[in-house]
Amino acid sequence: MTTDQNSSRAGYVRVAVVAGLLLVAGAGLLSFRTPAGSAVEAQPWVEVKSAPLVHQIGLVGKIEPQRTISLTAPFDGNVLANLVEQGQRVEVGQTLLKMDPSLIEIQLREALSTQLKARRTVQELQDWSNSPQVARARRALRTSQMTVGNSERKLNESQNLFTRGIIPRNELDDLTQQLQTQRLDLSAAEGELQQALDQGKGEYRQIAEMELTNATVKYEALRILLAGKDILAPFTGIVVPAPGITLLPNATASAGPVQTGSKVGQGQVLFGLANIEQLKIVSKVSELDINQLHPGQSVEILGDGFDGERLSGVVDIVSSLALPGDASGGSAQFPVSLSIPKLSREQLQRVRLGMSARLTIITYRNDQAIVVPPAAIQRAADGLSVEYRAASDQPSQRVPVTVGQSTPEGVEVFGLQPGQVRLPNAL
Repeated sequence: MTTDQNSSRAGYVRVAVVAGLLLVAGAGLLSFRTPAGSAVEAQPWVEVKSAPLVHQIGLVGKIEPQRTISLTAPFDGNVLANLVEQGQRVEVGQTLLKMDPSLIEIQLREALSTQLKARRTVQELQDWSNSPQVARARRALRTSQMTVGNSERKLNESQNLFTRGIIPRNELDDLTQQLQTQRLDLSAAEGELQQALDQGKGEYRQIAEMELTNATVKYEALRILLAGKDILAPFTGIVVPAPGITLLPNATASAGPVQTGSKVGQGQVLFGLANIEQLKIVSKVSELDINQLHPGQSVEILGDGFDGERLSGVVDIVSSLALPGDASGGSAQFPVSLSIPKLSREQLQRVRLGMSARLTIITYRNDQAIVVPPAAIQRAADGLSVEYRAASDQPSQRVPVTVGQSTPEGVEVFGLQPGQVRLPNAL
């Protein structure tokens, strides 16, 4: 009896041990497989969030003035004094050159004399009916009228005397002939008066007014020319060679093309003036990048000549015509002009015309861009979409998107919020 009980207890122990081993093994197997299942479940979802996306193009260029004008001689004459040299910086309103005004002053006095005479003529015509010429014609007419009146009375008296036989016939005939002559003189005096009156109106007056206008315009033009005898700088700039002027082979770069005492003609180019109040940078862009540029894009400007000074600008002009002379088979180059905002006086001391500049043009910028892997974008009949969920504990949904710029990390999409997207190919 005792032996049977011991055997039964030993069997129970063996069963308990086996059951315990199986339980431990199952727990170990479960603990081994559970992480692998979690990794498979987490693998298809990728975290996406907004971040700045910037595309840039690097160029090199040269600093040039936004505008260069040619200063010309205001009138024929001699240069009295040339006060500047090429390459010299001048301020707005500064005197650059003085002209000898002797010849123009003579012409101005002659024009003033002509103007005064023309003005006096017009004033006379305005009151022409009281002019001396009309007054003489009226006196002549009045004299003729009085003479004819006296002769007519005398002829009437002579006819009465002739009828009474007191005077002879020939005396009466003489008086009649004299009266006819006086009447002809009266008719001529009337014509002269009318002619004198006509000289104060119509074409005569119009001609006089036009002559006065011409004389006034000429005088004012000469007066303006004389006022420009001192050539002033219209803006702050640098004196540069004017287009079309070349220096002699043995002339120095600082020597001006116009010397004191030289004779110049009206309109002759003296020198150029480059505006440094507004600068630009001219560069060249390859045909591979030209379509990424458009006016208004921001530009960062650095240069070895003004190291430490960081300038900003904008794209101003993007040419649609390639530069000539490119090598056959090479990439076409297009000129691009970039404008620089007005610089401070301290900056202008460092930034000079002709300096080279390194340009960084921002062709695209999105401060809140969302970039997803290309595999997350699914194409369907109704367009592009991604499977999206706001967080790991949120339900997923299909969100339609549109694509933007491509980056090494993926593709920019619009219409999506930060969260998680599924990679279908990873399933």
